[in-house]
Amino acid sequence: MLGFATLDLSTRDNTLTVWLTSALGTAGAGHTNAVTFDLDDATTSRRALAMICDRYVILTDRTPREHPLISGWGAEPSDLTMLAKQTTAAQATVLTAFSEYRARPGKSGLIEPNLPPVPAPLDQTALEAGAPQQLTLALANQVTRTWTAWLTTEDERVKRWTYMPDGREGEKPALVPAEFAEHNSL
Repeated sequence: MLGFATLDLSTRDNTLTVWLTSALGTAGAGHTNAVTFDLDDATTSRRALAMICDRYVILTDRTPREHPLISGWGAEPSDLTMLAKQTTAAQATVLTAFSEYRARPGKSGLIEPNLPPVPAPLDQTALEAGAPQQLTLALANQVTRTWTAWLTTEDERVKRWTYMPDGREGEKPALVPAEFAEHNSL
């Protein structure tokens, strides 16, 4: 899994904007590439598909799922709201386990994990009148903040394995929650 691809297909502008987001180790996630394609260009489908391969695809609300370009790829859009909810739940688990462990004798001086907030859902309607790149970047930024919150939380869970529920020594942090991976295809 290479990361996420945020797509906006604008029939008004006849463009497809693709914004790529990748993991940056334990530092979180960041944007790695962005391209706006002309839908009249015969190479657009092939070039855009090459960009989104092995990535979870997030579509803007205005992107028509039935558009031949999108439906022809067979790529199912991923659920960013699901990732946000699972990240929030994981943060609650980490903080609860930490609080319980810190309540033990001699542990009161431990430093609480610093977990970034999970952003509230993005209201895309306010951005629909602007350039496709604006809407795509705003949603890609939402993806970055949400995924960074997950990656940071997962890193804290793995580092604190001794008192985490089902914690295991030597475990590697998951790039996405297991349930998200099960319900969303690359």
